[in-house]
Amino acid sequence: MGTSQDALGITRYGINTTLGIRQHVPPEPFTGAYRPSPRPRADCSRRKGRDLRQIDRVEFALANPPLETEPPGTPERTLTVTSVKTIRHRGGPHVVTCFLDGDRSTEYVAKIYDGVDYPLGAPGPSVLGYNDCMSFAARDYSIEAWAYRIMQPVIGGTFVPAYHGSWTFNVGQRWVCMILIELVQGECMLDLITRAEDKTTHTIDNARLPPEDFRIRVLQNIREAPLFIWWRAAVRHEDLVARNVIVKPDGSVVIIDFNNVYIYDFMTGTRGRGIGTRPPCRRPSSNGSGRSRWDTRLTTRGYTGCPSGGSRARAGRPSGWWKRIETTRGLCRLQSVG
Repeated sequence: MGTSQDALGITRYGINTTLGIRQHVPPEPFTGAYRPSPRPRADCSRRKGRDLRQIDRVEFALANPPLETEPPGTPERTLTVTSVKTIRHRGGPHVVTCFLDGDRSTEYVAKIYDGVDYPLGAPGPSVLGYNDCMSFAARDYSIEAWAYRIMQPVIGGTFVPAYHGSWTFNVGQRWVCMILIELVQGECMLDLITRAEDKTTHTIDNARLPPEDFRIRVLQNIREAPLFIWWRAAVRHEDLVARNVIVKPDGSVVIIDFNNVYIYDFMTGTRGRGIGTRPPCRRPSSNGSGRSRWDTRLTTRGYTGCPSGGSRARAGRPSGWWKRIETTRGLCRLQSVG
């Protein structure tokens, strides 16, 4: 079992860590557009006024365990960590690659929602309770696990990774939840941009980026992906930024990180539509110019390619990826593609 080096769990789930995992049914999404939090508000009266770094998060986690759901009763499997992908300064979930039951021929990505490694948050009440890192973790797990459960039958393995279930495992006296998804063969868009950045001037060296026609193809695919996901699975991505886009060698893209999404089947006023049906928004209609336009309700914050998103959509584009394409090809031409 890995050991924790600090409050953000830099080495908690290190390489060669082994975990005994069992399948787990995630709780339905809660907070925000979903139902109220089913978790009791954490008692933080003894912690008020204390430095957040001095609070024992393991003690907090034991006092505020994960939500109980119906156990699936499946046998235990063994997960072995092969690499760590966590952005360590951010806190929150751990992302690692792994294999199961000693079979190294197939690798997966595990996303681990360990509340001990979540930020406690700013002092004061919040929608999830005062400094309740366990509720933050449970919220992320509930939304992302259900998003993948709904997307898998209709689009899993296309614009989103294939989903391999939700799981739980024991760490000492605590239970932690996680999901397993496909390890996509590609590279994070943010890494492609960062590699081309001049560390002295903080500008992008275009010679280090992929060829221009490849970048245009990627941007076209990014335009299509969120609408395809929304239309086929009724899931609307709310955090479409470069770090959440995997670029494959052929220029196709896979969208990841679904803990900040709208799942219409669980939202107030839309329950009971049936999984896989379209959200209650109107279809594309003509704007009088012979081209289609999408209802503005289809746009997402930071969406890189909404045809009618204006400056808001443009602001979400990775600037280092876009700048040279805009000056050489023209913004209007790219907006009309697709």
